[in-house]
Amino acid sequence: MRIDFDRLPDSARIWIYQSSRTFTPIEEGLIRQMADQFVIEWTAHGNNLNAGAAILYRHFLILSVDEKINGASGCSIDASVRFIKHIENRLNIDLMVRAKIAYLKDGEVKLTDMKHLKNEMDTQTITEDTLIFNNLVQTKGALKDQWLIPAKDSWMKRYFKFNTL
Repeated sequence: MRIDFDRLPDSARIWIYQSSRTFTPIEEGLIRQMADQFVIEWTAHGNNLNAGAAILYRHFLILSVDEKINGASGCSIDASVRFIKHIENRLNIDLMVRAKIAYLKDGEVKLTDMKHLKNEMDTQTITEDTLIFNNLVQTKGALKDQWLIPAKDSWMKRYFKFNTL
């Protein structure tokens, strides 16, 4: 059953799919339509899931399930991955980007390869205050306050040389 993403509880489980590029307005509309249809039909062991989808920053597709009613199962998660693969094939886009870090710069989402991270830090393109997207958050509540965080508060903190004076 489709639930408006904004109406799902903070405890709802989420899966974040980061795009390899910005969605065009047409792609965004198409993804939104496909995601709405998918969550309407999304089930676990034959039971409807109370689920929603959102597109944020024109780079992220987020699927969510209120597991208080029916939890996502291995089969339902597999179905969501097939759905993501379908979008990727239809729009020639990668939604399972793992080797790129997304960060916010001047209000825009930027991506950098992990292999370029040190250079981005050396040139101050990414600083300890740069807001990065922590795609490992697992609930809608965490999405609100732990998804977009300063690099110094993330796993990247080990790469910064902090002044201890």
